[in-house]
Amino acid sequence: MVRFHQTLSDQTVYQRYLSPLRLETRIEHQRLSRICFIDYDRDVVLVVERPSPTNQEPEIIAVGRLSRAHGRNEAEFALLVGDGWQRQGLGSQLLKLLVQIGRDEKLERIRATMLSDNVGMQRTASALGFGVHAVVGESELHAELNL
Repeated sequence: MVRFHQTLSDQTVYQRYLSPLRLETRIEHQRLSRICFIDYDRDVVLVVERPSPTNQEPEIIAVGRLSRAHGRNEAEFALLVGDGWQRQGLGSQLLKLLVQIGRDEKLERIRATMLSDNVGMQRTASALGFGVHAVVGESELHAELNL
C-alpha cells in the first residue's frame, strides 16, 4: 500500500480525499493499519493488483471501498485508481462490484461525495445509475444510488 501511494499524483490524491494529503500522512503506520485491517461487518475493500513488470511482485493499481454508515442501512463508496491506470475502466469495474456487494448485503442506498471538477468520477457514477447532484452552499457533489 505504501508503494501504491508513492505512485499517486497530487491531483489524484486531492480528488480522492477532497483535500491535499501529504505522502507522509497517507503512509503513516497508524493510518495504514486502520485502512488495511478492516472491520468486515462494516467495510468491504477490493484491491486490484498486477505483477510488477520489473520484479513480478504484486503491485496495487486500484482500490475500491464500501463503508457501511453507522446505524443506517446505507454505505459510502470510495475509489482510488493509480494515475497510470485511470480512464481504462478499472474504476467502473470496481464500482460495479461494490454496487453488487451492496445489493447482496441488502443495503438501501450507496452514496459518495466528490469534487465538482472530478468529471471522471461523475461520469462513472452516472453511468452506473447514480444520481449526481450539487448541494447549495457546498463545493462538493453528492452521488446516490437507491438499491
